Amino acid sequence: MLAAFTALNPFHLAWGGPATAVLVGVTIALITAAAAVVPRRRANRVFTALLGVVLLAGWCAIAIVGLRFSGPQRDLTVVEGGAYRLVVVEGHAFADIAYSVHLRRGSGPLAQDTLVWQGLAEGSPPTLVRFHGDPATDRQVEVVAGPGCGYRSTFDSLTLGVDPVHRPLRLDGC
Repeated sequence: MLAAFTALNPFHLAWGGPATAVLVGVTIALITAAAAVVPRRRANRVFTALLGVVLLAGWCAIAIVGLRFSGPQRDLTVVEGGAYRLVVVEGHAFADIAYSVHLRRGSGPLAQDTLVWQGLAEGSPPTLVRFHGDPATDRQVEVVAGPGCGYRSTFDSLTLGVDPVHRPLRLDGC
């Protein structure tokens, strides 16, 4: 159940990705160990154990590749709004640089991080990020990217869920 909770990540906890990878791997190992004891015949036990080992190895490969392709990220600018922060992040999409805007709250193990706007590879960073009104009551964020392309989203104060998450489809327009 803990692996399913981290996979859903309803509270947008910042450590959700790596925790999901580890907990799903542990779940596969535990289910394999439990299922390998059930069959009466030794051949069926060995087959079940080997199947579990193959599934676990496959999951580890997928998790490692997934975590590696997320690449290094660097915070460029931070806009404070009470307990909330809007952060422009420079990341890597394969060989290209891509910019995104994240809404964050808190620190430590309960830190929350959710995507607000995702730019395209080779695009430029947004020209303006700000809270629209009072973050505690209005719960709105605004991202201005490109020539006059303004994106406004609302967020939930408990889960930090953003609606809508903006992902432009072209570099030359909104």
